Amino acid sequence: MRITQGMIQNSSLNTMYNNMGNLNNLYNQMNTLKKIQRPSDDPIIAGRSLKLRLNVMEATQHASNVDEATSWMEVTEAALKNATEIIKDIRTRCVQASNGTLTSEDRQKIVSDMKQLYNQLKQEANVTYAGRYVFSGYKTDQPVFLEKETKLEKDLELKADLKLTGDMTLKSDLELSADTIVTEDITLPAGTKVTVDPKDSKRVVVNDDGTVTIKASTANPPEKLGVTVTIPAGTELKVNTTIPTGTTLPAGEMFPAGVLNPAVHGYTEGQRIEYEIGVNNTLDVNTLGMPEMMNNLLNNIEGMLDKLSDKSLTDEELNQIFTDMIEQMDNRLKETSEMTAELGSKQNRLEYTQSRLKDDKTNFTELLSNTEDVDLEEVYVEFNTQYMIYQSGLQATSKIIMNTLADFLR
Repeated sequence: MRITQGMIQNSSLNTMYNNMGNLNNLYNQMNTLKKIQRPSDDPIIAGRSLKLRLNVMEATQHASNVDEATSWMEVTEAALKNATEIIKDIRTRCVQASNGTLTSEDRQKIVSDMKQLYNQLKQEANVTYAGRYVFSGYKTDQPVFLEKETKLEKDLELKADLKLTGDMTLKSDLELSADTIVTEDITLPAGTKVTVDPKDSKRVVVNDDGTVTIKASTANPPEKLGVTVTIPAGTELKVNTTIPTGTTLPAGEMFPAGVLNPAVHGYTEGQRIEYEIGVNNTLDVNTLGMPEMMNNLLNNIEGMLDKLSDKSLTDEELNQIFTDMIEQMDNRLKETSEMTAELGSKQNRLEYTQSRLKDDKTNFTELLSNTEDVDLEEVYVEFNTQYMIYQSGLQATSKIIMNTLADFLR
């Protein structure tokens, strides 16, 4: 076969291009420390790298979610711990007050201490994490207890009985059913609308002076009477008035500070705030039941105060009141204990999840590095070798290409 000068030149140039391409690949690997620069360089490595990068990103995000969930639960745990200690203090006061040797002044001081402890308990119920109220269910922008006089922005149907902790003057008409419990007589102005079920009409009497008397008995207590009273605007509802479940509170009403937030109380059931802590793995971080427990505690304290207002009570009767209160505090402690136990179980799960995510991130990062990162020592040696090959090729090619036919004839 006859070898021409053109064939030699073309072969030399092709070899040079290949050497330059190999040298360029090694140069890029040294600059980027990556095995490939584009997916077409090695589709298998590219696909595996994308999957591993996604795994690392997921592990990082889930670890961040776990950290945030842990912080939320730590705030909740501290609040529950404080609430438990406060309830224990209230119980201790009840034990002290049940001592028959105490004077009425001593008991009044103990009751005053209990009121202060209850007010502090409200602060624990309103605890926040990153500006979000942790015990308010989905309404994390609203406190469990109103911190100031608050205007109702829209009509709201009560999902649980609401006891007022301060006087409230109605801004608009309010329809109350027979379940409403008031602490004293309400003077209703002329024009008050009273709706009576026909079967109960005999128990509603309009007096000569225009007042209305609603008769109840043991056989027909107030909650069984089919009577609805529409209280007009301007009427003052006194402290401890209980507005029943199902009542629709009209927009514009002003609720006094310290009352259970009607937008939260009774609405938190099933309102779980969930964090994604793994692929298809979620954990609810909020603890429910605080508004209900606080409402029970409020009823316990107010019930005790109502009984203590009777000045004719004997020492034995007083002791019984505080003994009953001790039992109620045990019930409240049981409720906080259940919430704390549930929270502790979630925290244990988070600890295991956090450890697993840390290992996952380490493993995926190592796999990703093994897949797409170059061995610097190895690529450095290969680069120098390829550079020597390239230089040798340049010298050989320069000698071949510069020869002409005259050079061969000499």
